[in-house]
Amino acid sequence: MALTDDLKQHARNAGIDLLGCTSASPFLVGEERREVSPREFLPDAESIVVAACYLYGFETNEPSLPGAPRGRYGPWTRASLVAARYLEKVVKEFLEERGFKAVVSGKIPHKMVAVRSGIAYYGKNCIAHADPFGSYLRLAAVITDAKLDTVDGSIEVSDCEDCRACLDACPTGALDRPYHLIRERCICIWLGGDPIPRDSRDKVGTYLRRCGFCQDVCPKNQGLLPRREFPFEIEPKSDCPELIPLLLGDEGYYKRTLPEYVLWRAGIDTMRRNVAIALGNSGDPAAIPALTQALGFKDTETRGAATWALGRLGGKAAKEALKKSLSQEKQKEVREEIEDALGMLS
Repeated sequence: MALTDDLKQHARNAGIDLLGCTSASPFLVGEERREVSPREFLPDAESIVVAACYLYGFETNEPSLPGAPRGRYGPWTRASLVAARYLEKVVKEFLEERGFKAVVSGKIPHKMVAVRSGIAYYGKNCIAHADPFGSYLRLAAVITDAKLDTVDGSIEVSDCEDCRACLDACPTGALDRPYHLIRERCICIWLGGDPIPRDSRDKVGTYLRRCGFCQDVCPKNQGLLPRREFPFEIEPKSDCPELIPLLLGDEGYYKRTLPEYVLWRAGIDTMRRNVAIALGNSGDPAAIPALTQALGFKDTETRGAATWALGRLGGKAAKEALKKSLSQEKQKEVREEIEDALGMLS
C-alpha cells in the first residue's frame, strides 16, 4: 500500500531506525491476560504504528572520586523521553496531515506492539531488541484510523536460543525464568517508586533510575556501533550526577541536574530516596554528614533510606547519628529502620 510505503520512507528521512505496523486488535497483557484494546483510545482505530530509534553512543560515564561519589542511570535513560516525543511527533504529523486521526496512549504495550509488528524480538529479559541495534531502542506507538499494511505476528518468537546471560546477571532474581519478570523483585520497578526491600538494597548499587544489569551482558548489545547523529537534542545533563549535593538539593537543583525522564513519574521524593540508597552502596564515608542531615527530612522513605545507608557505611559518626535519631523519631517504620541499622553496626 502506497500510504504505508510513504510513511516508512518519511520515517527513514526523519532519522527513525525502524517502523512497523500492526492491527488494532486487542493485546493480552500480564499473567492475568488482561485485555488492552486500542479502540479504548480511538474507537475507529484500524492500525498501530510502532517506531524505534537507536540510542547508543551518547552517554558519558564519569567515575566517582573519593569524597564525590556519583550515581548512574540504566542505558539511554537521558534520551528516553525526548526520543519518544520525537517519534510520536513524526508519525502523528504524517498521518494528521493526510486527514487521519492519530492518538498516543501510554497504556498500549509498546514492546508487544513492536514484536507483533515484526520489527523486534523479545529477549529473555522481557526487553525488545532488534539487529543491529541490540536493546538500545526507544519505542513509541501511535494508534490511527488509517488502514495500513499490517503484520500480526506471534509475540512468542525469539532469537535468544540457549543464552541465559541476562537471567544469570539479574542480582535480585526478578528474571526467574525466560521471558518472565517478577515485578516485585525488579530494580527498575523499585527505582520508579515501589518500596525497595531492606535486604535487597545493596543489590541496587548506585543506580538512580532504571538499571542495566541484564542489558550490559546481553550478546545482542556487544560490539554496537555508536550512533553519530541524533535527529533530536538530548538534554545536556550528566549521566552520572554527584550524589551528596543531590541528596541535599532543593527542587530547583533536581530539575537543573536530572533529565526530565528521571523525574517523570518517580518524582523528587522517590529520587531522593534512591540517592540515599546509592550513597549507602557507594562505600564513601564522606556521605555520612549528608545522610545524617537527611535523617531530619520530611519524607519517611528518604529518612528510612538514609538510616539504612548510615548502617551500611558504618563508623562511629554514623552510629552516633542513628542513636540520636532513634531518640527523636516518631514514625514506627523509621524507628524499625534505625534499630536494624544499629543492629548492622553492632
